[in-house]
Amino acid sequence: MEKKIQKKRKYIKEIDGLRALAVIMVLAYHLKMPFAKSGLLGVTVFFVISGYLITGILINEIEESGGVDLKNFWLRRIRRLLPAVLSMAVVMIFVSAVVNRVVFTKGCNDLLSAVFGYNNWWQIFRKVSYFENAGAPSPFTHCWSLAIETQFYLIYPILLILLSKARNRGKVFAAVTAVLAMISVVLMGVLYSPDGDPSRVYYGTDTRAFSLLIGALAAIQKEYHIIKVKLQVKLWAVIGSISVLILIGMMMLISSYSSFLYYGGQAIVSVLVAFVVYAVTVSRSLLNIILDSSILKWIGDRSYSIYLWHYPIIVLMSGGKRAAWWIVILEVVLSVGFAELSYRFIETPVRHGIIGEYIGIINSRPHNRRERHRQIQVARRSLKAMAAVLATGLALSLCIAFVPKKTTLDTVAKREKKATEVTKLTNQKLKEQKAKKTAKTSKSTMTDEELLKNVQMLLIGDSITVDVTDYFYKVLPNSISDTKIGRSTLTGVKVFDEYQTQKKWDGDGVIFALGTNGPMYDTLGRIRQKVGDKPLFLTTVHAPKEDFESSNNEEIRKFVKEHEHTYLIDWYTASADHPEYFDQDDTHLLPKGAEAYAQCIKDAVLKAMRAEEKVNDKV
Repeated sequence: MEKKIQKKRKYIKEIDGLRALAVIMVLAYHLKMPFAKSGLLGVTVFFVISGYLITGILINEIEESGGVDLKNFWLRRIRRLLPAVLSMAVVMIFVSAVVNRVVFTKGCNDLLSAVFGYNNWWQIFRKVSYFENAGAPSPFTHCWSLAIETQFYLIYPILLILLSKARNRGKVFAAVTAVLAMISVVLMGVLYSPDGDPSRVYYGTDTRAFSLLIGALAAIQKEYHIIKVKLQVKLWAVIGSISVLILIGMMMLISSYSSFLYYGGQAIVSVLVAFVVYAVTVSRSLLNIILDSSILKWIGDRSYSIYLWHYPIIVLMSGGKRAAWWIVILEVVLSVGFAELSYRFIETPVRHGIIGEYIGIINSRPHNRRERHRQIQVARRSLKAMAAVLATGLALSLCIAFVPKKTTLDTVAKREKKATEVTKLTNQKLKEQKAKKTAKTSKSTMTDEELLKNVQMLLIGDSITVDVTDYFYKVLPNSISDTKIGRSTLTGVKVFDEYQTQKKWDGDGVIFALGTNGPMYDTLGRIRQKVGDKPLFLTTVHAPKEDFESSNNEEIRKFVKEHEHTYLIDWYTASADHPEYFDQDDTHLLPKGAEAYAQCIKDAVLKAMRAEEKVNDKV
């Protein structure tokens, strides 16, 4: 039956070209290339393609035989996915045990979730951020997307089987799939909070399933023609071409931190990909010729392997930081090289059934000497392969069990706990300030110590200043530190709005300590306007892994020079050549760094407040 189905389905070569574009953008994003600001949308492209192809296979089987051989379907999916990811995982565990013990420790923790398809929920429940990795990231972080596809392959075929008995099953397939896709889109928007880390929404099967389901809808439409669309082939070619251009533009221009992606942007990308896939199946245009090019097809064939290998190689070589050009080239070469080895010697043979073929030969009864000789050869190869697998498994188990791991506290859990404590302390400080209601007096007659003790600053920060809070209150005990993990600059403006309108805060100045979780956007002008004539302090950022570090710092320095009552806290310069300040990710702070950060705040506030007093006295 499977052979009949495979013959009936036409292989769409252009989809390989679309896969190639997707994996190139994902690779460029993880390499911190400036032209791939939202290259992670390549994963969305993969989801739509998978939903389209898998649903097409399932529909063909349902129409051909009245049902789906789930065992056979799942075995095919296992053969397609498992050997490659298992090979990558084993190699990375061994290599990281030698070259990077921190990555090795995280890899050991995530190994089973990566191999068995629950990595996304594993990371959600352990509160591992995709956007704020504390310490070196896990080499298997990227396996979250494979987990979502695996879960889709487990659940969606069963759903189609249950619905296949209904009358007008094509319409039923389309209606149920469309409703589920809409629910998933809504869940992404509802569960996303701009005032926090979006990783739960980014990783969740429930919040990302719409991309796979939109691909499934395209396949259902292609098979059953639910909506009678009477468009000329040339028009479909235009729609597909425009969709590709918009997709590329979104990947290049929209920041991966943009709220737009969670409030419908990802859904728009999914629909555009569905348009492209549908267009190349019904038309023959320049778009087909481009996507069918030999280079894109070669990359597309190996896109799964490239996706698997590129991220752990980048983690091991550059730790996710921006790297020198020669390191970037080496990372690309190694990613493609290992992908080729995996594709040629593991994925292709297994996918084409070499294991079943060998079992068949071993169990067969040879009719002549030649067949007997081949049976013996196959048996020997099988025994060698089994011995190698057993030896590798034993070595892996011993490596995980006995190779010393990096004995560090779970930094993520520790910072989450600290952030909760800081929030409680913030509310307490705010109540204390309101209870005092002391009249403001001139600070020009105060000593430096008295001024720092009495000044009321509002610090709006992210996870960097979570670590600083205790030291901040030591130098500015009457101030407020409002910090939250994953906070963006856009959210920071909203936080100040709440302090003004709801909490009725009326302190002496604002410290805007944001910029490590995304670009500045237009927030500096907005926060300056809202603060009024009060002093505004802007902190430069130390975020060497992010491509926006230099642009944010340049924008901050320029803004400070051009605006009155605006002062610089130059953390970037103060922390230069001080690796002892930073945690393993070279961004978050150790106690020594947190103390130095608080000292920068203290010096800047004291200097600025004295300058403000002189101006006021003259007036």
